[in-house]
Amino acid sequence: MDKKINKGTLYAVGIGPGDPELLTLKAVRLIRDNDLILVPKGKEDGESLALSIVRQAVDLGGKEVREIHFPMKKGSQRDILLPEARKLLSDMDAGRDAVFITLGDPVLYSTFFHLMDAVSSLDEGVSVEIVPGVSSVMAAGAAAGQALALASDRVAILPATYGQGLERALKEFDTVVLMKTHRVMDEVKGLLREMGLMERAWYVARAGLPEEVVKPLSELREDELDYFSIVIVRT
Repeated sequence: MDKKINKGTLYAVGIGPGDPELLTLKAVRLIRDNDLILVPKGKEDGESLALSIVRQAVDLGGKEVREIHFPMKKGSQRDILLPEARKLLSDMDAGRDAVFITLGDPVLYSTFFHLMDAVSSLDEGVSVEIVPGVSSVMAAGAAAGQALALASDRVAILPATYGQGLERALKEFDTVVLMKTHRVMDEVKGLLREMGLMERAWYVARAGLPEEVVKPLSELREDELDYFSIVIVRT
């Protein structure tokens, strides 16, 4: 009788915002002990920031590093990711574990759940473990030396493209954290000036990386705008 092969597990591992020393001990162990590493990429011909961070903390020699392209679009990506999901499930059915690395934390603005959606549509019983990481939101607050919440403060974490609802959020919450602000920075700054909040806003880009930028939003230069940026407003 053939020996039964236990199916593998898919690990979603948050690797933090950029500083390789912010990887958790569990993240390092899982990446070190498994030979299939899944790497998300926003551009097919681009380099993965997540992979470059991991390489500084773990020797990836001898491992299969499989890059997965996630198109930068809203809505479901299930159909696009189904070929990768089938390939992954084939590995897992053979008893192989896989580690999906993601910047920050897997449950906050991560691409992981797009892949999870595709995998689950093919096998609802797939084994998954999510390993939290240091969020860029927390790293930005630390870099700016700003408390995100004290006592009963209320915090909102929003995409900067939130639109007309942003003004309401700035009125209702004690802290508003805006993600990926580079494309709408003029609109954000204009609204903050109108509301008298410009002097209560901080800009943080590439938190934890050597090229990190931290400064009051009022001092931000046009050439410092970055995709990996956050604005913290203490209202």
